[in-house]
Amino acid sequence: MIHLDLGKLYPVLFLFLFSCAYNDLSESFDCTQSDLSIVLESKQDVTGCKSIDGSITVSASGGEGPYDFSLNAGVYQTSGLFSNLGPGSYTVTAKDLFGCTSTQVVELTSSGSTLVAVAATNPDTDCFSDNGSITINASQGKPPYKYQFDTGSFSDVSTFENLKFGNYTVTVKDGDDCPLLLNVTVPRGNSSISYANDIKTILDTKCNISGCHNGSLGSTRDWSTYATAKANASGIQSRTANKTMPPGTPLTQNQIDQITCWVDDGALNN
Repeated sequence: MIHLDLGKLYPVLFLFLFSCAYNDLSESFDCTQSDLSIVLESKQDVTGCKSIDGSITVSASGGEGPYDFSLNAGVYQTSGLFSNLGPGSYTVTAKDLFGCTSTQVVELTSSGSTLVAVAATNPDTDCFSDNGSITINASQGKPPYKYQFDTGSFSDVSTFENLKFGNYTVTVKDGDDCPLLLNVTVPRGNSSISYANDIKTILDTKCNISGCHNGSLGSTRDWSTYATAKANASGIQSRTANKTMPPGTPLTQNQIDQITCWVDDGALNN
């Protein structure tokens, strides 16, 4: 009779099951193929420049329900109604079951003010720091104008720098103390992370090794070629970001950031 020493066998089984097999990447839904859309059902403009009696009602169609809704990148809710709003520009987002989103900008005007403000942005293009910016140009109403960035204090400063890509709110007030809220998106620019010079080196030294992604487990998992690395880019980004991959020596935060930026750039063959 053969006796197995389970104390010695378990570590071997663990390494076999979880060394590189756990690197299999689950497929996620491609939101570029989604037909999700957000629909403005109604809006109520504001009755006075200092009033907060405006409202927005939206619904969603397409995609895969149920849907959730968010105002200015805030917390999602099941209702498409947003109330107690002042004058300004609002970005409303619908999200479906797969996490796909659709957005629409809605303007609420005030009968008690002629204040107008427009935002100009520069994209965030730095992978390791933030270099986006917002400049607000106010006109009409009653000068002088004051500006508030997010929840900060009002000041004469109308340009805000060193910003990460994403959504921000800027409130403008004129000489009559009439406020106007702007929801501004700083776009993400190309970070210039190179596949040939940056990403391939990381993959070749950390992932494209025997028993993992050098092709020994099949051509679809051979990340030594650009085509298969690109095909698995979103999964590589997700698993390296949550540090469940690669096995063995983990990636540095700098390497994780480079992979994230490369994928967000479109996983270019550059």
